[in-house]
Amino acid sequence: MTTRAYARVLNPQVSLEFVCCVGFSALMLYLARSGKYLSYVTPRMEPYLYFTAVVMLLWAGVNAFRLFRPQNRLRFAHCLVPAIPILLLLLPHSPLSAADLSYNYAGGNAFVGGAAQVQTASGDMGAQTPAVSQDPDLVPGVSADVPALIEVENDAFYAWLNELYVNLDTYVGCRISVTGFVFKDPAVLGADEFVPARLGMTCCVADLIPYGFVCKYDKAGELESDTWVRVEGIVRKGEYEGLAEPQIEVISVEPAESVEGYIYPFAY
Repeated sequence: MTTRAYARVLNPQVSLEFVCCVGFSALMLYLARSGKYLSYVTPRMEPYLYFTAVVMLLWAGVNAFRLFRPQNRLRFAHCLVPAIPILLLLLPHSPLSAADLSYNYAGGNAFVGGAAQVQTASGDMGAQTPAVSQDPDLVPGVSADVPALIEVENDAFYAWLNELYVNLDTYVGCRISVTGFVFKDPAVLGADEFVPARLGMTCCVADLIPYGFVCKYDKAGELESDTWVRVEGIVRKGEYEGLAEPQIEVISVEPAESVEGYIYPFAY
């Protein structure tokens, strides 16, 4: 009696499906754990990344039992579904600038009422209540609780933006210092106006919008768009599309280092 030995041969279709599932799961875990996903979506999407990673691992486990199962007709096209986003996410990406956007300045009260807690692309959380300068000299004519200089830290950019919109009358006349890239929009801003802006993401990278304070500056035309500056000035009550908004009467403009990442007005 003879015995016939059958070689166990890997099924190429199932093998490719297995590799794609494991690779996609590993990529989701990497993006979530490293915080790099914040370059594409907001912090509230993090749980969905972990969920996707688990589902893909489970699917890979199912495929593992089929790795040596013979199959007469092989199909590979469906493997492009996870393979394409893997390749796209692995390619080097440069940060977007205002020049890459199709949206205008988010003025008026467009961003008031969101969570005061803000997360930056580095993963650091800004305080729910914006910190203020401890300068003991108070501004004449305003509340004794208001400091002479409001220093808008990078991680508290939106927190201060929201605070000044909600309590504008409290801060009118205060000195303020803020960093952002020069944003100009001829459709809504005058020749003597610009915004030291930060890009804000409400859902994903496709909806990035410049956020910031309109600055009144007689030399605004000399500023180059997308360059980073540190602006110091006085808070004034202005108007945008019929709504009151905080604006800055510029005292000085100085070059500044660029700030990486976006702000997330409605992070959770």
